[in-house]
Amino acid sequence: MKSWYLVAYDVRDPKRLASAAKTLKGYGTRLQYSVFRCHLSKREMERLRWELSQVLAKEDDILFVGLCDACIRKIRSRSSSGSWPEEPPGWVVL
Repeated sequence: MKSWYLVAYDVRDPKRLASAAKTLKGYGTRLQYSVFRCHLSKREMERLRWELSQVLAKEDDILFVGLCDACIRKIRSRSSSGSWPEEPPGWVVL
């Protein structure tokens, strides 16, 4: 079962910042410059945390916030793209 997570980071080195952003792009959608939303299983979350631990230094900060279903329904945004669906599409054919 997958859950939504809000991931925010503060990375002090530009090279590590770029690496962290690239890693997170593989797992979620950027909402703001250093904030991503991710729909992940427990295993995917563990893998993301491990991958980021390989990129970030002790001086960098990262925050993972798990969001319950009730929290997701309460999300409000100024843009229509800000609302979160119950389940993102599994595959997108281009």
